[in-house]
Amino acid sequence: MVVPFSKRHLQNPSWARDIPRNFKEVATNWYVYGSREIVGLKGDGNKFESEEEVQELEEYKKSSNCILSEESDYKFSKSEKRKIIFDMFSASACLLGDGYVNNSTGIISSGLKDVYGPQYSKSKAISNISAVVFAGEVFSIMFFGYFCDIIGRRTVTLIGNVIMCVFSILLAGAWTVGTHSKVTEKSYYLDPSTGKKYAKASNSLWSYLCFLRFMVGVGIGSEYPAGSAWSSDISKTLTPKDRNLWFNMFTNTSIDVGFVASSLVTWIMTLICGSNNMGTVWRVTVGIGSLIPFFFFIARLRMKESDHFEKNRFKTKKIPYQLVYKFYWFRILCFGLVWVFYDFVLYGMSGISSMILDLILGDTSDMRTVWAWNLLFNVFYLPGAFLGCLASKYFGPRWVGSTVWIQGLFGFIMAAKLDVLQKHIAGFTVFYGIFITLGEFSLGNNIGLLCVNGFATPVRGSCYLWCAAMGKAAAFGSNYLFPKLIANGGVKAPFYYGGAIGLAAAGLLIITCPPMDQVSQQLEDKRFMEYLSKEGYDISSNTTFKLEVDDHDSESDSLKKNNITTEVVDVAESF
Repeated sequence: MVVPFSKRHLQNPSWARDIPRNFKEVATNWYVYGSREIVGLKGDGNKFESEEEVQELEEYKKSSNCILSEESDYKFSKSEKRKIIFDMFSASACLLGDGYVNNSTGIISSGLKDVYGPQYSKSKAISNISAVVFAGEVFSIMFFGYFCDIIGRRTVTLIGNVIMCVFSILLAGAWTVGTHSKVTEKSYYLDPSTGKKYAKASNSLWSYLCFLRFMVGVGIGSEYPAGSAWSSDISKTLTPKDRNLWFNMFTNTSIDVGFVASSLVTWIMTLICGSNNMGTVWRVTVGIGSLIPFFFFIARLRMKESDHFEKNRFKTKKIPYQLVYKFYWFRILCFGLVWVFYDFVLYGMSGISSMILDLILGDTSDMRTVWAWNLLFNVFYLPGAFLGCLASKYFGPRWVGSTVWIQGLFGFIMAAKLDVLQKHIAGFTVFYGIFITLGEFSLGNNIGLLCVNGFATPVRGSCYLWCAAMGKAAAFGSNYLFPKLIANGGVKAPFYYGGAIGLAAAGLLIITCPPMDQVSQQLEDKRFMEYLSKEGYDISSNTTFKLEVDDHDSESDSLKKNNITTEVVDVAESF
């Protein structure tokens, strides 16, 4: 007998909850689960596995663990809804700092190359300064992701804001002894190959810049587990049908807005300062970025932890991680791998932008034109992000995320026709823009959504951290691997690899994604607590969750009585 998914958290082995039980489930789960995730234009969007699940949800809504009273049931005024949405914005939209800082890498590198010439461009610093921010993010995601379930999302994000703000300011004014900003009669560097003079830099400048970029990455990294989890917690006050839309709007779409904002500021500063003052341009651009965490720090001071988190958190600092990861290991692995695929291509393909600029502009030295085109390329992120927000509201993260296969096919087409497209700049630009847009519409908008909705509230940060860290580690590696990929395989190679990875990500997501329908998400906290209770963990003493044990104890006992003699046989047949 195959136990329905809604009861598998009560069945042994607990670690196999999300694994398909037989070949039939492997072949049909994508449709069975996916059909319940399509909510349509009308109705509340709730689709149930059985009548028992209808009753289970009704009972949960009446319990003290639900943040809404039975009478309110998502009924609030326009001003109340605006406050909820603004709180979600304040909780997670600081992620636009991630897009701003990562996109600022280009102007930092360009400015340092303009001022210091081969001292920078022929040193290891040119790779390290670009990539080290991801190392900071990975460290921060692991560190703050652990603590955001213990000390709370608000505290973690405030600490991250301070770190990001302070070190962005220090980065904008970075200086070391022996470093100069201009060529002087007594101090300069002479490029032996060209005879051109550059300002002199000390070796300590590169180390200092790497340290500051690492610390900025630490500040940004706190936003992923804590800010995303906080925004998801607040969204529980909205109707289930609206949560995906607003969460995506204030997470991935905010990152894309950060990309565009950084390009826009760089272009404007280039117009103001001119092409011969790129050192000033990069410092002002980075300095303006420090305003992002400062604004969100002020906005978050007035906020408190969400009621949903307070009603579903651990009282103790000793969270039973062995039981947590025993329950969620499969989801962490699957979501993490999908994130690896996405970030590897996204941040790796960013290196292609320089090739495109060279293709369009040739040997031009007008930086105003260069950064105008850079702004155009980054604008292509926005249509996919905004349309993806709307699509995920009605079709869910499985179906919208898996449309990445279309981007994969587009990658193969671009690689096959690259020689032709290079001769038609307008066509190349449009095709590349569509390629970027498809990525943001699909996985770009939904990987974060999967990683917050797929885990219970009290351990959301602890599970999310592994998925995000895997993705950022891939982003870190892509900064080193993609240049070698281009050098060995030519400019077509990244498009072939991007296409193949897109197809693999789509298949992995469709087949392995557990139920992500509205009902399953609403009941995940309750089912997680029931699982802990079944494993012998003391829910009443160690959590704020009030578990109604009577019905489910008897239900669990019934399952045990019915299956005690066949459990071993069932498990063997399942695998």
